[in-house]
Formats: sequence, C-alpha cells, structure tokens
Amino acid sequence: MEENKNTTPKQAPENRVNKIIPADETTVLDTREVSNEKPQTLTIQPSTEEEMEIHHHSHAAHKMKNWRSYFWEIFMLYLAVFCGNLAEYQLEHVIEHNRKKEYIHSLLADLETDKQTLEQQTLHVKSTIVMMDSVITFYNNPSLITANSG
Repeated sequence: MEENKNTTPKQAPENRVNKIIPADETTVLDTREVSNEKPQTLTIQPSTEEEMEIHHHSHAAHKMKNWRSYFWEIFMLYLAVFCGNLAEYQLEHVIEHNRKKEYIHSLLADLETDKQTLEQQTLHVKSTIVMMDSVITFYNNPSLITANSG
C-alpha cells in the first residue's frame, strides 16, 4: 500500500476529474480548473394573469349571495347525502346477500351431518331390534335354550 501513495499519476491535468482518488489523499478538486465555462443562471419568468386559471368560490366575503347560490349549495348537500344513503343501502344489500349464501351452505352442511347421524342411529336400532327379537324367542320357548346349550 505504501507504493500507491508514493506514485504520481502520469496523466494530464484535464483527466484529473476521472481519476479514482484513494481515501488517504486529501486533495480537493476545484471544478473551475477543469471547466472554463461560467455557471449558468436559471431565470424564471412570472406568468401573466391571462395564463392563470382563476376559480370563483361561493364564499367570497365581498359580495352577498343570491338565492341561486343558496339553492345550489343545499341541492348539492342533499344530493351528496342521498348518494351516500344509496351507496350504504347497496353495500348492506351485498352484505346480506353474502350472509344468506353462507347461511344456506351452513344449513346444507348441517343437514348432511344430521342425515349421516340418523342413518347410523337407524342401523343401530335395527340391530338392537334383531337382538331383542332373539331374546324374546328364547324366553317364549325355554326348550330352545336347553337344546342350544349342549
């Protein structure tokens, strides 16, 4: 690393800006040495009033409002509230429709599980009836018990 500090570049001073300077050097380049051009000044021309867009507002303090401006303000307020109510109604309608679909799917799933449970219970009751029928037959004919025991 010591060799890099002691070596001097053999390039011309014009190429000095493009040279990579190591962090150890404290050389500050002056851009005026590299460029002989004068700095440019940016001048902004103010625009005239004809080019500016002017908005007239109904709340100007220098003149009285007429009945038309009051009418339009009230009408716009009513229209905004009415449109808000329509949007809320539509949103509630969509939410209720989705809730109805979920309820129907839940009801169908419950009915399917109830159907399976009833089928299992029916099979259990049928097998219990067959066993009870056999027991009743043995109680009515005690001779069958002695014949089957031996």
